[in-house]
Amino acid sequence: MKGKLLADNIKYMLRNWIEWDKKSLIYFFINVPALVLQPIIISFIPKAMIDCIQNGVTIERLIIIVALLSALVTVTTWLAPFMNELLYGSGRIIRMRYAVMAFRKNLNTDYINIESLKGREKNKRAADFYYYYNSAPQMFISICSQICVSVIGLAASLALISRINIWMILLICFTCVGEFFIAKYLNNIDKNSKDKTSSVVVKFNYYYELSKDNSAAKDISIYGFGDHFLMMIAKLLHEVEKILYRYMNISMKVNGVRALLNLLRELVAYAYLVYLVMNEGMSVSDFIFCFGIITGFSNWMLSLVSCYSQLERCCQDCAEFRSFLDENTAEKSDENGFCADTIESIEFRDVFFRYPEAETDTIKGMSFKVGKGENIAIVGENGAGKTTAVKLLCGLYDVTKGDVLINGKSSREIPKSDYFDFFSPVFQDYTFLPMTVAENVCACSEYDKERLYEAFEKAGIAEKINSLAEKENTLMVRDIYKDAVDFSGGEKQKLLLAKAIYKNAKILILDEPTAALDPIAENELYLKYNELTKDKISFFISHRLSSTRFCDRIMFISDGKIAEYGTHEELMELKGAYFRMYQMQSYYYKEAGGEQCE
Repeated sequence: MKGKLLADNIKYMLRNWIEWDKKSLIYFFINVPALVLQPIIISFIPKAMIDCIQNGVTIERLIIIVALLSALVTVTTWLAPFMNELLYGSGRIIRMRYAVMAFRKNLNTDYINIESLKGREKNKRAADFYYYYNSAPQMFISICSQICVSVIGLAASLALISRINIWMILLICFTCVGEFFIAKYLNNIDKNSKDKTSSVVVKFNYYYELSKDNSAAKDISIYGFGDHFLMMIAKLLHEVEKILYRYMNISMKVNGVRALLNLLRELVAYAYLVYLVMNEGMSVSDFIFCFGIITGFSNWMLSLVSCYSQLERCCQDCAEFRSFLDENTAEKSDENGFCADTIESIEFRDVFFRYPEAETDTIKGMSFKVGKGENIAIVGENGAGKTTAVKLLCGLYDVTKGDVLINGKSSREIPKSDYFDFFSPVFQDYTFLPMTVAENVCACSEYDKERLYEAFEKAGIAEKINSLAEKENTLMVRDIYKDAVDFSGGEKQKLLLAKAIYKNAKILILDEPTAALDPIAENELYLKYNELTKDKISFFISHRLSSTRFCDRIMFISDGKIAEYGTHEELMELKGAYFRMYQMQSYYYKEAGGEQCE
């Protein structure tokens, strides 16, 4: 099974190499004979010179022979590194093609694979295949070249030293086979080390990236988290060092055994050739030539062993990469797609959801139905499952059990591209790309300017945009563009709202949309809410209960379930969890001198 897996990954990399960079095959077929001929010619030159001297050839002929052989050495010496550099360039091209494949997979994979620890570890392991300069795609071409060189070199060496005792050749082969199994053992240790370090490196990267995050810097500084960061980074580095130390310790011992085998092989070969000179009448020139060829034979055999070892590593990394690419993405399938001029209803029918590797469900038997034009508030304590429910609603997560229905049709039967078109969300966590304001809001380079500015007006950001020199063509993300505009948190939230308005989808989702707004801007949003949600189904998620009274119904979530469901008045009369939370928030507002909540 392992051999089949190895062969399958070799075919996969060969097929991609030939498909993506055919011209590199020319460099390959020039490089191989150059590398084979070079050591043979170098071994032959001393023999040719000694034979010429012993046979009494003229100086002119000796010069011609040496000049011709030297010219061959020069040509092969020049060709080999030149072709190697061209092949190295081809390897970079191929490596980037694999990187693009991984990039596309990340863009289209299920959202849960990006969020979960297991998914991030798998992504990190796949990145080992293409991310580094000397990663598998780059090495694969070099390994293939060296394998061809070694096989041809072995065949040529055997033909040249065929009169040497068969037992001598078998001894060389035996020691090389021993090295093969030693290298194979080291490969397995290397793979286990990579598997162990990948999970630790994911955690290390989290702390490392957070330490560079400007938005987190103030909290780290003010609350004194710096020591904690250093302690955690040191702890994770210590774990990596322990894994690497064990690998290096084993590697040192293994390489020591390989060095002893190599010494044994060289001593026996040298002793045997001396015996032939002393007792069998071998000439000095043949002794020098045979010793050179035997050394070359050993080197090619060792090179073959080393190439197999490296090839096995490449295939292991390739298997991880392909496993990442082949990971199931819950694509919806419908030949004709799903087109709905209007969304009449959206329904959760006994929905359960459990995060990968979690022991309990986060959403537990959630059921509700919302009709066209309804505004629903989703409230509850932190960690109750509000955001998870919204991600299930949007199709970012797939339900573990139960179903989500759009106009009575299961979301599983709707293509994802069509399903995502139903929603205009404003999430708490957001990212602006290094593009213009217009491109960030419209999600395309060609847009309707009038419609864009209408969205700016409704979102309350038009005045700010008009104050900018480049207006909607202003660049964003100062980390990339030095002349980019750095919007405030409230302004960014308004841009996100403009983005949702411009998309004009049939279902509007606002997840804590007023968190970064000042009271005036927040009040303006509430006054415009009915206009923004006209003829749409809308979901308004908030922890501030006073801000949800303008919604038609309120869904109070607790422990992954809908604990209470109704209008504000109905829930207040019920005097349950919603009532208690509302009263508590009202009390704190009054204590702080804020407006009294009715």
